[in-house]
Amino acid sequence: MLAIALILGLVSVGLLCRALFKLAVHALPFFVAVTVGMTVLNAGFGVGVAILADITAAALILAIGRALFASSTSLLLRGLVAAAFLIPAAMAGRQVAFGAAALIAEPSPFWHEIIGWSGALLVAGYALQQLLHNDLFRPLQSEPDIDRPLHSSRL
Repeated sequence: MLAIALILGLVSVGLLCRALFKLAVHALPFFVAVTVGMTVLNAGFGVGVAILADITAAALILAIGRALFASSTSLLLRGLVAAAFLIPAAMAGRQVAFGAAALIAEPSPFWHEIIGWSGALLVAGYALQQLLHNDLFRPLQSEPDIDRPLHSSRL
């Protein structure tokens, strides 16, 4: 029975880490959605309006950010957009690493910081990889050999 519990515990931790890494690039839209939703609720509108505002704000931030990152030729603008997406992802990764370290054992403050910053760097690196390899079309890049036939042109 203990072996099954350990196996299921490892599987659940693995699935949670996978979800963290896959959703890391969406930390900025999530933070914006929560902020907009709380503002709309505090203004006196209903829950339905707040949910609609949340979804709209998150979708706009994600779409505008990815489109700016994919279509911009300015290195400064691409760096600013990347930083806007990566800083919340790193913050989320650091907090998850802190929580995981506290669940496993209570490390010393030095190791607590090392584990937290390691988690931040891992999650931010994976979010950068996701941001760099998104599927948006880059109109400013030329694609050579678009009309190339399927067979080889060698003799």
